[in-house]
Amino acid sequence: MIQKIVIINGNPLSGENNLNNFIQEINEKLSGKGFEIESFSLSGKNIKQCVGCFDCWWKTPGLCRFNDDSREILKSVINSNMVIYASPMIMGMYSALLKKFHDRTIPLVHPYIKMKGGECHHLKRYPKYPEMGILIEPNDATPEEIELTKRIFHRIKLNFHSEVRFFYSIYNILPKKLADEISHI
Repeated sequence: MIQKIVIINGNPLSGENNLNNFIQEINEKLSGKGFEIESFSLSGKNIKQCVGCFDCWWKTPGLCRFNDDSREILKSVINSNMVIYASPMIMGMYSALLKKFHDRTIPLVHPYIKMKGGECHHLKRYPKYPEMGILIEPNDATPEEIELTKRIFHRIKLNFHSEVRFFYSIYNILPKKLADEISHI
């Protein structure tokens, strides 16, 4: 059973809006079920862009050269049982904030490569990785753009040595139903 859940909110808008309200409600519902919840709103965080220096692999293995808010978030992510990524769809894709954060997860894997299913994938740095859940606010995204986002997260999970347990639009599931579903994973 999942015990610690980290929610990464990639919404660039702070304050009350549909996505933030949904995240707040799911946070409350899961906390009420005994889960330890840690929630990070990327819009309020200092996260630098990955510069592709690979220091996190070679000079300071597992640790990015930038001492910004991503260190705290990555520590929570790797020590969780599930990470829920939430984002509005903006111009047909999940937010740039969430993309920037994903780029900064590279210290969580080794630079060494292994062939798996005819593809190259990074080796694990840690013995266990959290499962993933994805929540999107579709806005005016087309079904094709939503499917592309789903496929991108499928690719992310391969290098993250994880599973995507759910991919929902916040308009297609109620927070209580999602909390119940997570409780049974």
